[in-house]
Amino acid sequence: MDTVVVLVLLLAIALGVWIGRVTSPRKPVPDVPDTIPEIYIQGLNHLLSERNDEAVEVFLDALRQHPESVDILLALGRLFRRRGELERALRVHQYLLDQPALASDLRQSVLFEIAQDYLKAGILDRAESILKELLDRQPDHLEGLATLAELYELGSEWAKSIAVRQQLHKTGTQGQRPVIAMLYGELAEQSLLAGKAEQAGVFLGMARKEDPENPRALVVGGRIAFDRQNWDDAFDLWRKLLDSRVESVVLLVLEPFLSVLPHVANGVDAQKARERLLNMCRSPLAVKLLAHALQGVEGTLAATTYLRHLLLRQPDMRVMQVLLELDPEAPDPTLYPVMAMAVRGLSVEPAVFHCQSCGYQSPQYYWRCPSCRQWGTFSGGCSL
Repeated sequence: MDTVVVLVLLLAIALGVWIGRVTSPRKPVPDVPDTIPEIYIQGLNHLLSERNDEAVEVFLDALRQHPESVDILLALGRLFRRRGELERALRVHQYLLDQPALASDLRQSVLFEIAQDYLKAGILDRAESILKELLDRQPDHLEGLATLAELYELGSEWAKSIAVRQQLHKTGTQGQRPVIAMLYGELAEQSLLAGKAEQAGVFLGMARKEDPENPRALVVGGRIAFDRQNWDDAFDLWRKLLDSRVESVVLLVLEPFLSVLPHVANGVDAQKARERLLNMCRSPLAVKLLAHALQGVEGTLAATTYLRHLLLRQPDMRVMQVLLELDPEAPDPTLYPVMAMAVRGLSVEPAVFHCQSCGYQSPQYYWRCPSCRQWGTFSGGCSL
């Protein structure tokens, strides 16, 4: 964070502390000055000059002189943490925690800040122990519960995170059940990798109980059915992805989905699903993945036919580039020599998935965004 922003923010906090307490008719605080003490101005000057160690010393000394100004030290520690200065953040917060006269509610706030400092530093075991201490004292601390769930997810401790998120759900915190379903999906995939398909099925049942149309449960459930050659079951599950709220998840199973269609008992339903799949894939990423899947399952002719139909409906250089990848002789050289040369040398944006929450991009699909750590936000943009 820019030091000017730090300066303005801390100055506003300081003004709020002093002016608010002085002018409040309900809760007058004795011996609180009606102007900002010089020591805080000195500390702010140190921050503005990027002399952060000196600023820490000054602000800690200010707390000794003005014990009522804990909020300013809390804000200072948060600012250091946001700037990645974790040692300074911990020093400030630990100093606050060591104050014997610290009120119980403020002690809880300081514990939470210290836990976040350790979490940001990647010291997960220490952050966990502090959060547990916090929650032992205040079991309904929602921020503490949410942070503990995040900590367990960082450590891939899915079962523990599920238990914490179930607590959050019981408190009325919104949005927990879809995330819990995603976490059961993690356990299901772990079980599959370990060769425990039955256990994976149990976890998927739990996922569907939390979120009946959870796309991850549909993907993994279809894979289990596919491995067992239960073609109709795999088809029924994957067909639901076409109606999913996250329709681009179908891009994860294109080849097996297409390979199942010839085995489906109801050929009419299979053909309709194929047509719908071809019609919905319009983004550069979706077109490229589907074309390669068609080539792998039905052959190059099926893939190039799909691409030519797309070009006739909506000419697009990126689609043409995919067509040239699959069939270098695709354009008639007497009609499209310039287009062919342009497409071969065209620099296009890479085909990637992206997070709808923070915009993070990756060629790999993540159930949980590595950047903002939100669940179920990745999209390949099947539709334009």
